[in-house]
Parts: sequence; C-alpha cells; structure tokens
Amino acid sequence: MIHTETPDVVVIGAGPAGSTMACVLARRGRRVMLVDRGSFPRAKVCGCCLAPTGRRILRDLGLDAIAHQGIPLNTAVIRSGARETRLGFEGSVVLSRTVLDMGLIDAAIDAGVDFRSRTRARVTPNDGVTLEDLDRSEAPATTIEGAAIVVADGIGGRSLEDRAEFAWKIRRRNRFGVGTVVDPPCDAPPPGELLMIANRTGYVGVVRLEDGRVDLAAALHPGRTKTMGGPARACAALLEQAGRPELAAAAGRARWQGTPGLTRSRRAVAEGRVLCIGDASGYVEPFTGEGMSWGMLAAVTAAPLVEALVDGEAETTWNQVHHQLLQTRQRRCRAVSLAMRFPSVSLAAMTILGRIPGLGPRLAGLASGQSTIDPQPSQRQNPEVIA
Repeated sequence: MIHTETPDVVVIGAGPAGSTMACVLARRGRRVMLVDRGSFPRAKVCGCCLAPTGRRILRDLGLDAIAHQGIPLNTAVIRSGARETRLGFEGSVVLSRTVLDMGLIDAAIDAGVDFRSRTRARVTPNDGVTLEDLDRSEAPATTIEGAAIVVADGIGGRSLEDRAEFAWKIRRRNRFGVGTVVDPPCDAPPPGELLMIANRTGYVGVVRLEDGRVDLAAALHPGRTKTMGGPARACAALLEQAGRPELAAAAGRARWQGTPGLTRSRRAVAEGRVLCIGDASGYVEPFTGEGMSWGMLAAVTAAPLVEALVDGEAETTWNQVHHQLLQTRQRRCRAVSLAMRFPSVSLAAMTILGRIPGLGPRLAGLASGQSTIDPQPSQRQNPEVIA
C-alpha cells in the first residue's frame, strides 16, 4: 500500500542506489517518496556489468530474480592496437539498466513507496524539496519537507544546485562518458564476454545484453574526441583498430548519449538532513558499471543513518562512513584509469601476469574496474540493514 501522508524520507533519483534505498526503508516501515525526472523504462549510459557485491545485495533483499535475467560473465578480453589478452572472469553479470532499474522500482512500489516519475526535484537551503511535474507545466511547484532527504540523481543531477556545501570538485583532464545500444553485428562479442578496447583517445567496453543487443560504453578524452569528429567516430575508430569492422560501422551510425566529466567528488556527501549516495556522491573511472554496485552498497549501508535522522538525530556520520566504505574501491579504479591512459604498456604487463595461475581472474576484475573477491555485505555491516 502506498503511503499518502507527508513522507519520512524523500529519495531523489530512481537508479540502483535510490531505488534500493527506497525499497529498504519502506520495508522497514518508513514512509518514502521516490522521485525521478526521467520516464521509465529508460536507457542509460552504463557499462551494464553488475559486480558480485550488487548481486549479493539483490539476493539478500530477496530480489535475485532480477539478476537471473542477466548473462553471467565468464571472460574478459582486453585489447590495445594489435595486442590482446584473454582472462577468465567470473562473478559478475551483464544486466541492462532497463531490467535492473525497473526491477528495483517495482520492488520499491511493492514495499509501499510513493514513486513519481517525470518529476524534477530541487533541495532547498532549509532542507525542503521543491517538486515540479514535468508533464503538467501549468501546475505550480510544491515544496515538501521530509525528515530526511537522500540524493541519488547521478553525476548529471541538478537537485543540489542551491546547496553550495555539496558543490562538485571535478578532476582536471577528466574524461567524459558516452554510451549506446546497437543490434548485434557478426563480429560482436559472444554472450558472457566483456570486450575492453583502449588507446590514447579513451576506451570502450562492449557486452551482449540479455535481449541479444550490444551495449557499448566509452570514456573519452575531450580534446582528442573533438579532433576525431565526435564520440561516434572516436568509438568507431577504436573498434575498427581492434578488428571489429561491422561493430565499428554500427557504432558510427548509432545515436550516442553522453555524460559530464566522469571523475568527481562532492565537498560533502552529508549536511543537515541531506545525504548523497551512488554517482551523486562522486564517481571514479573506469566506466564499466561498477558504480551500480557501489550505489547499492551505499544505499544499504546508509539506510540506518537515514532512519536515525527520521527518528530525530540532529546529524549523521555519513561523510566518514562513505569515505571508509568506498576509498579502497575508488583507489583501485583510479589506478585502472591511469593504466588506461597507457594501454600498450599496461596490456603487455597484464599479458605476462595473467599467465600466473590464480592471478588472471583478479586482473580481469581490475581491468573492468571491479573486484571479483569483494566480501559479502553481511561481513561489512549489520545484516539487519538489508533484512
């Protein structure tokens, strides 16, 4: 049953982080409103690789059926120029954002969440939320005040523009992300294989989705991309150099979606009654889908802190907890991002190290920006958080 009273918590952004948070809180008896400016189902610029941590969270929430719709990964192929290495890679699953997002939103609605799509939200200086119905431009905006506000509207979200304490710190020499989905040409990778192609312009990840189509997600250098004539041509050139001419042709014809600069952080991820989770709290390359699992992990970890705000605590420790939760993962991804800037050297070293027994899967995890040996959430936190 959907609560119609003033919500205890307003969650802004219905991606994996926001929908997971809404579902967890609603199952624990909290009145939750979940809003998103987009329409659903929707496509997103995403690597679509759900790491083991994300799969475990779905399982612990009783939502393992969502992950079962995806394709298990078993191989990572990393290529630069004529050099290529193939590594065993197990534990992750390829899952489109259409399936993952809608599965989590439906679970949240089933738990009693008041979900509102096509709704723009802005957090006011006094911890209120102004809502604007994008389908009814003539309708006046309304302002509500929940006991807590969770911002999960991604790196391109604008809900915190009126809150200077949450301003972005954006890395210099940053890459931006682009993505598209195409019908499968004959030289597309088979199901269960992650193909990563890199050169000095950037890198593109390619996987086969559960519906048979091919997802392409890339992180590109702005100046070099402009010189090459734009993202479509830059990605097509990467694929052409990797010996995938038909996939390159499909990429060149496709319509690509873009993101702002990828690597960024907030000055703060919590202030007053407002918390940030998921990509809205910061993002670190590489652009492979690791952020989905980070966001879901942040949601289940922050849920007790949000409940404490609802119950009257004046402040939260989320700034410290968030740093401890993600610092190791972010350092790993920064290292991979640096390696991607020198792909030939990195690939040569990876080819040699990958021959060492037992090391290949770990290298594959690093190459894709995720860990294949992440501890289970229950080993990190109180299991009641996601019960």
